[in-house]
Amino acid sequence: MENKVKRFLIDGAKGVTLGISAAVPGLSAGTIAVVEKCYDKIINAVTSLRKEFKKSFFILLPFVLGLLLGGVAALIGIQRGYKAAPFTFTGLFAGLIIGSLPVVLEELHKGNSAKEKIKHIIGFLVCLIVAGGLGVTTALTETNFNDAVLNREIWTFFLVFVAGFVAAGACVVPGISGSMCMMVMGLYYPMLNTFTGSESILHTGDTLFKITGLLYALILIIGALAGVVVCSKFMKFMLAKHRNTTFYAIFGLILGSLVSMFINVDIFPKYNGGIALWDYIVGGSLLVVGAIAIFLFIKYSKKKQEENSKESVEELDIKKEADDINPAS
Repeated sequence: MENKVKRFLIDGAKGVTLGISAAVPGLSAGTIAVVEKCYDKIINAVTSLRKEFKKSFFILLPFVLGLLLGGVAALIGIQRGYKAAPFTFTGLFAGLIIGSLPVVLEELHKGNSAKEKIKHIIGFLVCLIVAGGLGVTTALTETNFNDAVLNREIWTFFLVFVAGFVAAGACVVPGISGSMCMMVMGLYYPMLNTFTGSESILHTGDTLFKITGLLYALILIIGALAGVVVCSKFMKFMLAKHRNTTFYAIFGLILGSLVSMFINVDIFPKYNGGIALWDYIVGGSLLVVGAIAIFLFIKYSKKKQEENSKESVEELDIKKEADDINPAS
């Protein structure tokens, strides 16, 4: 019993770190899971839910509870912190993204023909323009999704579905954060404000406002589930058939998202005297520190993966040798 409680608490603590990483743009919950050696455990439990529901449910329970706790805590902190120091948080998020670039860069290879090179360039440029253009467009047109969400405009419900689809789908793409995708689309902070802070459904007596807020959550979850199913199959096909072109497109998407993080409707108006000097200094410093920290973290996680793979191969070799020595009668 004591070991079960201990294991539950350890897995719950791991779930907290997964929740925090899922909430922070630029961090990948998948990478954290690999480092904490719980990725396979979670995936196996999820895939076995239909066949072994009770066993899988109790395996996933501490992770889910921890994920919710960590995610909510991180989102509340980000929501309050961004209002006080917008450039500090933007710089930190950008640093985390820059530090993760080597994951994609090591997958980029020159094409063997002019046709392949053209595909790489087109994929890169299209994704760069789309990802960068989203933020720049919202800044120049002063498109404020936060006001639209607060006013519960009909089209925002469809947009929330798309955001959930893209964000969850991004989780299966190496080097891309789901939260980062929502930020690029301009819906990260509007969704954050819907459930945390003074403008959230928790601080209103308007029943309709609360119901529509919960409807946003439901639509976001449905979009996320659809995104995981569809994008996992799509990415599996693309990585199998067009791996190099896919990673050039991913590289363009990441670089474009960096542009959108610094030029969007939320932060762009603040550059005109709305950001203090200390905010710029701290943000710039955290950009560098965040980039170095996540680079070293990814390097460490790759080393752990290689060690785990090596241990698995050695275990298989030992088992094979044992079977050869003691063949089944």
